[in-house]
Amino acid sequence: MNKKVSLLVVLIMLLLTLQGFGLEIPGYEGGIKNEMTYMEVIFITGEPIIMEGTLDIRITERNQRGTERYSYRLENTDKDAKLTRTVNLSTNIVEKDGQRQEVYSVTSYKETIEVAGVKYDTDQKSSQWSKSNISEMKPGVTYFAGNWDGRKIYTVNNNGGKVTVETRGDVVGYHQYWGTTENQTIEHFIRFEGTGDDAVKWQGTARVEAVHNRTRDYSYESNAPTQISFRGGFLMTQQEENVLKVSYDLPRLGDDGSLKSQRNVGVNSYSIDTNPINERLTIPSMRDVSGHGAESDILLLASLGAVPSNTTNFGPSLPISRGDFARFITVAMGIPVEEEETRSRSVQSKDTKALFVDVNNSDPNFKYIKAITDNGVMHGTGEGRFYPNRSVTKAEIAAILVRLLGFESLAPIQSYSTGYKDDSQIPTWAKDAVYITSQLELIDGTSDNYFQPNRDITKAEVATILTNLIHYLQKELRYDYRESIINF
Repeated sequence: MNKKVSLLVVLIMLLLTLQGFGLEIPGYEGGIKNEMTYMEVIFITGEPIIMEGTLDIRITERNQRGTERYSYRLENTDKDAKLTRTVNLSTNIVEKDGQRQEVYSVTSYKETIEVAGVKYDTDQKSSQWSKSNISEMKPGVTYFAGNWDGRKIYTVNNNGGKVTVETRGDVVGYHQYWGTTENQTIEHFIRFEGTGDDAVKWQGTARVEAVHNRTRDYSYESNAPTQISFRGGFLMTQQEENVLKVSYDLPRLGDDGSLKSQRNVGVNSYSIDTNPINERLTIPSMRDVSGHGAESDILLLASLGAVPSNTTNFGPSLPISRGDFARFITVAMGIPVEEEETRSRSVQSKDTKALFVDVNNSDPNFKYIKAITDNGVMHGTGEGRFYPNRSVTKAEIAAILVRLLGFESLAPIQSYSTGYKDDSQIPTWAKDAVYITSQLELIDGTSDNYFQPNRDITKAEVATILTNLIHYLQKELRYDYRESIINF
């Protein structure tokens, strides 16, 4: 792979990752936010207090190093509570072999909390914190996980005692075009030590679970008037959902600060969403799909741009070519493509090797073939050829989808059967992919349980398969990551 292609692959991977970063996750204290309000829960006084206000996030990255700045201004008027916090982080970044390692450290920290006249202060000298994330960038999805540990020691009214908060946290999630989910789990271990001979001492624990989710969804909107040039069209919406769940085991304190025998144990939850962002999609012109069993799936893919908007004859029962499939899956997965103007400037500035000997710049699918092969979703067929006009089999489709998701390792290791009657006809190189796509319900067999791996697949079947893939990325993948927290 030449240097230009390598650079483009890296840029595409970063673009897919940055789609998820659009969530602007409040990544330090396990809070949730929308466009206007940030929320988190504090436990420093011995009771859970929900704080609301503003959080300003500034993130920069350059030359494998990053900086992050978090500025909090929060309050709870019912509890006479205010919080100010400023955090500056530095990040060392290593990218290698499709993985991204991030190691965070605190460069400056200052926090002040006031509750009913009692002041709690801490700063960088009285706190420690370390975090590291690892991401694996697959062609269609970036998966990540991370862990952090911290300790903060607050002084109470200068010399009225101290509160030590030890924290252990982890994060797991994914970024992809149709959805982004990040789950944070933070365990707090809290110790208060008063001063004087009769000083009060207490301990408590709290668990914070924050779920951040962004989902693209679509719906078909019919037009009420009959005298209009189009009956309706698809509406794309994008919205962020944020859920905060806290459970705690804290002391019960009297009005004078004395300890009571019973504990304050409970569970609370909060949610805050963003305003939906709406986008009306292109109106297809096809006339040969009305009444077809896959009509809705075909119209969705066409509305997204998988088919030129002026196409009147789609040919749903015709086999799909490799070139057309490259366009279909590139558009359906939101993979960035290099437009003609950009390509022209690149060619003028530097001599470039032809993409494939049988794919020239005038091919209507050129930019999609380039994007999908640069991104590692599809490959050439040897001898520098792509064969854009050759048809695609079901087995090939299964292999491409599994490669896109990065799920090659999910098939059984030992000998197994896919369960289809024609299992022996499935090529060895495609058997794992057929098994996985069947388990995920992305590709169906026939009503009498044959997979037909070597049969050419039609345009309509591809539209249904890609719609299944979209639904999986919108719903099933998200369910695996977040529903155990939301549906408690």
